[in-house]
Amino acid sequence: MSAHQTLTDTASGRQTEARAGGAETNRILSGLKPEIFFHYFEEISRIPRGSYNEKQVSDYIAQFARDRGLEYFQDDIHNILVKKPGTHGYESAAPVIFHGHTDIVCESDEGVHHDFEKEGIKLRIDGDFIHGTGTTLGADNTVGVALALSVLDSTDIPHPPLEVVLTVQEEVGKGGAQYFDASRLTGKRLIDFNWHDPKSLFAGCAGDISARFRIPAEWQKSPAGLTPLRAFVKGLSSGHSEFDIHLERANAIVLLARILGALLDELPIRLASVKGGVNRYVIPGDAEAILLVHQADLDRANEIVRSVSADLKKEFFVSDPKLEVGLERHTEAVERVLSDITANSVVQAITLTPNGVQSMSLTIANLVESSNTIALLSTSDEEVEILSTIPSAISSRRYAILKRIERLAALMGRGTKVTTFADCPEWPYNKDSKLLAVATRAYEETFKVKPHVEVSHSSLELGLFNQKIPGIDMISIGPEAFDVHTTRERLNHTTVEPIWRLLKEILRNLKD
Repeated sequence: MSAHQTLTDTASGRQTEARAGGAETNRILSGLKPEIFFHYFEEISRIPRGSYNEKQVSDYIAQFARDRGLEYFQDDIHNILVKKPGTHGYESAAPVIFHGHTDIVCESDEGVHHDFEKEGIKLRIDGDFIHGTGTTLGADNTVGVALALSVLDSTDIPHPPLEVVLTVQEEVGKGGAQYFDASRLTGKRLIDFNWHDPKSLFAGCAGDISARFRIPAEWQKSPAGLTPLRAFVKGLSSGHSEFDIHLERANAIVLLARILGALLDELPIRLASVKGGVNRYVIPGDAEAILLVHQADLDRANEIVRSVSADLKKEFFVSDPKLEVGLERHTEAVERVLSDITANSVVQAITLTPNGVQSMSLTIANLVESSNTIALLSTSDEEVEILSTIPSAISSRRYAILKRIERLAALMGRGTKVTTFADCPEWPYNKDSKLLAVATRAYEETFKVKPHVEVSHSSLELGLFNQKIPGIDMISIGPEAFDVHTTRERLNHTTVEPIWRLLKEILRNLKD
């Protein structure tokens, strides 16, 4: 790819500010402050950018760089790096890396037909909050892209040389950060924008690994005379599988296995398929199974499901008040079913795989140390796959949970196996971080209060940057966002301006 190294001149910079900050028609976010940020937030929101579909947004950023004479580099999978020299008086300062990711989780409400491959997010404002319209918002991490572009486009913000890295595939295993060539960076201090709490500075995170539990599918022709049914779980609160795991929300895949297990314990049902979940970082809110039941067993099947449903609603009435469990007729023909051995193996695997919080930190109060989320369930011609994501602040605990899953597969035999991907290291908290000290002073100067320093159970790409760049010093900041990775995702637009002021104050104090 081509690279450009000439900075935009002052005149063109003023034109950019006018375009970004002036009166604009047909903009949902027009008038929100800072205007330059919300200009780019809305621009990026218009671009389809689910994981593996980031080329268009990467090309948009490349054109942004070309228009301003900034050096940039795109790699083969559409990660993009944009560099900007330091402003006057900061030319010789140590570079600062900005980081965010361009992909978003794509999920829509039941009955909402949104083509995420071709359509951007339809924004709406409700009071202090920006939402999608029946879909995820993508504030995770459109916020990061918009903050980075806003600083790159500025002409009046003092800052050191900037190296802006915007990665792809973060939401599906941090593939962009794993692939990115960090030797292109010269900076040793990094500000990330993938944090969602403006009252804190983020200073450490877990690592994670994903495991595919693969059960070979043995198929048989569907017996004649059986009634096809659909068992379903829906209406769960869902949420981010790392930020929200401590809230003890129900997992639709786990609940589906309980329903199927109760049915298999009493009735000769035949299982045709199972599916659930939307993303490896989302607590599943929906799951379903297609099964066949003898006509004579229909009443008993419904009784069993109603009984399990009553139990589940009692268990999760606080965390999941909208939980729905049901059994309904399935109108499509079912030509084949899984063998009894395969069906039972699926239920056993889901039931016995660890799920939820596994250990709490004994050094940081109220911090989840390790967990596992059964995140995705699918049926193919060859296998039934159960995908888990295992975050932990300590690598050995992550691998110990993985080993439990692997030993379960070994006990089941019959070709069952576990494969792994996206092994990401943790980013340990460093109490002596110089960048954290600068950010803390900037926070106190800006808001006249001390910030909370947060170490989270979430796994970010920062563990990979910590591994790739020895001695790197990092923090993460961001405005307030809730229910990321769900269709309830919302960004508190009133918290963006304070974070914008904080970021400018941090940069002003990085002159050395």
